[in-house]
Amino acid sequence: MDFWDKVARLYDAAEFLNGKVYREMVRLTKSLVPRHAAVLECAGGTGELSLAAAEKADSVFCTDNSETMLDVAREKARKRGFENIKFGRQNIFNISANDEEYDVVIAGNVLHLLENPENAVRELYRVTKRGGRILLPTFVTRASSAFTKATLKIYELLRYNPSTEYTPRSYVFMLKGCNLGTVKAKLIKGMVPCCYAVIVKE
Repeated sequence: MDFWDKVARLYDAAEFLNGKVYREMVRLTKSLVPRHAAVLECAGGTGELSLAAAEKADSVFCTDNSETMLDVAREKARKRGFENIKFGRQNIFNISANDEEYDVVIAGNVLHLLENPENAVRELYRVTKRGGRILLPTFVTRASSAFTKATLKIYELLRYNPSTEYTPRSYVFMLKGCNLGTVKAKLIKGMVPCCYAVIVKE
């Protein structure tokens, strides 16, 4: 069992502790998903951003590498009465979808965990329609507060090991370096801050 399977049942508690940040991530996601959109989420975890998207979208495909995470997401969708979400495992570097299949593609809090995030961003871009949006909220922990660093130490005990620690500036710099479209970003401050970046496919 890998790290994400181990923490799947505790993941929502972590979201609760960082509640200010997650609430704003959910709010922004709802605002950025057009009505009647087709949405894909990669690394969807326990599904909060997919559930937010489902309030406006016609269809949402919530994916993750952890089947245990997806089980939690399925149960949350059932309890909340969403019938426009399906779930499945996907590799963010090799998505089983046609070019330009989705209006909105989401990958939240995953790029800092990847060895080659630029390749993942390019694959997300491939499956996004022209004029569509790629939503990329990601934790930015480099040069963070002592309290944030202490919080992250708890995750490290469970073998949480990010490949890169970004600042807001370095994260946006990485995304712009992909040369894929206009990048906009907003910093969400909180216990573990998040840079909510959006790429518009031109």
